[in-house]
Amino acid sequence: MLARTALRSLVPRVALRPAVAAPAVNASRWYADKAEGVKETVDKVEHTAEDVVKKVQELEAQVKELKSQLTYGKADFINLQRRTEQEKASTKDFAIQGFASDLLATVDILTTALKHVSQPIPQENKDLVALFSGVEMTKQELLKTLAKHGVTQFDPVGEKFDPNKHEALFQAPIPGKEPGTVHETQKTGFMIKTRTLRPAQVGVVQDTS
Repeated sequence: MLARTALRSLVPRVALRPAVAAPAVNASRWYADKAEGVKETVDKVEHTAEDVVKKVQELEAQVKELKSQLTYGKADFINLQRRTEQEKASTKDFAIQGFASDLLATVDILTTALKHVSQPIPQENKDLVALFSGVEMTKQELLKTLAKHGVTQFDPVGEKFDPNKHEALFQAPIPGKEPGTVHETQKTGFMIKTRTLRPAQVGVVQDTS
């Protein structure tokens, strides 16, 4: 009995403690962390989507601006082509202006020569008849040639005086005639296309009121 007691006294006493259980996983915290992670992902996706939408809007604005520039550029190009064609046509139409102006003096000489021949011409004077006919034919052929190149003659008798087409040499009261109209043409005018090549030299009815 004494021996057992002594033996027990020799064995160190070990305090036996109850086993500590591992801490339980906090489910609420886990779900909260997961939710926070999902929220961050959603925020990133939304931010990326906003950037994409903004970029698309910027590109759409650039496309609209480029379309506008293209439209205006096309219109400017068409207008430039039209002006170029008009200038080319105008240059072609008026290229003979100087030459035609010189020929008008010849027309005037022939016209004056014909006016100075008394009418009617005696038929027995065959030489004068032939000369008159030749001068008349020459004048008409010259006018036809000018007309082929857009140069036309005009006589404004009876028309309203137009300073752009007529040159008033004098004014005179003419009974029965409307004041401001042409009553006499001393030298016919000529147009080249729509431009006055030479104004007609005229007499104008004077206003006596």
